[in-house]
Amino acid sequence: MKARWLAAGASVVLGTTLVAGCGGGQTAGNTANTAGNAVGAAPAGPVTITFYEAMPGALGDELKKLTDAFQKQNPNIKVDLVYSGSYTTQKQKLTAAIAAHKPPTIAQVQETWETEYYNSGLLQPVQDLLPKETIDDLIPIWRDDNSYDGKLVSVPFNKSAYVLFYNPDDFAKAGITTPPATWDELEQDAIKITKATGIPGLAFQGNYYTFEMLLHQAGGKVLTDDQKQAAFGDAAGKKALTFMRKLVLDDKAATAIGGNAYLSDGFNTHKYAMDLDSTASMSFIKNVKFKVAPLPGDVQKAVPTAGTNIVLFKDATPEQQQAAAKYLNFLISKDNTIEWAKATGYLPVRKSALDDPAWKEIVSQNPNLGVAPAELDNAYFSPRLAELYSGQNNVTTQIGNMLSGKQSVDDTLKKSVDAINQALAGK
Repeated sequence: MKARWLAAGASVVLGTTLVAGCGGGQTAGNTANTAGNAVGAAPAGPVTITFYEAMPGALGDELKKLTDAFQKQNPNIKVDLVYSGSYTTQKQKLTAAIAAHKPPTIAQVQETWETEYYNSGLLQPVQDLLPKETIDDLIPIWRDDNSYDGKLVSVPFNKSAYVLFYNPDDFAKAGITTPPATWDELEQDAIKITKATGIPGLAFQGNYYTFEMLLHQAGGKVLTDDQKQAAFGDAAGKKALTFMRKLVLDDKAATAIGGNAYLSDGFNTHKYAMDLDSTASMSFIKNVKFKVAPLPGDVQKAVPTAGTNIVLFKDATPEQQQAAAKYLNFLISKDNTIEWAKATGYLPVRKSALDDPAWKEIVSQNPNLGVAPAELDNAYFSPRLAELYSGQNNVTTQIGNMLSGKQSVDDTLKKSVDAINQALAGK
């Protein structure tokens, strides 16, 4: 789903644990990894690494604070942060740099880009550059998301999961005491809120990614096991599309916003009472009080994840690779991943962080932050195939036609399956 990162947001001041920089996570960073390289060892001479990143506003400020703290501890390593402004620009810059045989040392990437770079032999896997303790401590869904052919290729960084945002005042007006846990409850609550408040009870993005989420919850899957064809032209696919259409057109209890719009914007202005969105949006909701609940489910619970990974390019010198590994290990140390999550609404990426007293204290003060981590056993990530991009955009168009009443569920399903199959075939 569309990651929330374009505008400035979080403004929480980082605590002393960031300045300390290591804690339990960095202790592991001083041990030898499986290749025999000491990640914690300082380089013999000055080393500069370049990091193409796309963290705007306050998110970028937090990244800079992390980087400044790292450089203070490692004066022989200079990290040159190169801000791209958007993921679109980031991809364009990376494409140009790779074509010129001058890629950065490391870069934030989306999974489909990463697959493209990995298959082209451009990436240096981090499996043998990071301590085993760090790798083993990664939350399983993100260790899997960053692994190819059984080895860790990249590092999870600004990762989030989807939850239900809701306005408790609107719940009270509708006589609702607990958030919905199932599709049926979600639909009935949306209808009650719409009648009680005059605003739509629910909002979601009318795009491929919302369909993919509902498809998983209905027990379906996007692709066949060999990833060569669409697998959703079945009862689960029809059920997911039917639910979207019923909420918007039949019940008139939900609104579907544009696939590239931000749900938090409308939530801020009280245009609807609930939405299905990424935890990263917490930093951008300022004008209303809100609560967060786990995503409702149907046949099963299924929770989309979002955000980017950080890759290391093979063109980096051995010294740059070691310096980059030390920096990456610092960014995702237990203490720093906790502080990053506290400040931004993204999630810690290490298991030990979720059990740490510092994180538990943060959650006790802001229970909203504790919801998504508890969902991660039901989390998934989208297929990491670059070929799917055009097909996904086409599916979004078909869903828009359906939700505007221009075509039926059956036609939308058939055209969506065809779109994915054509994209996979390179047409």
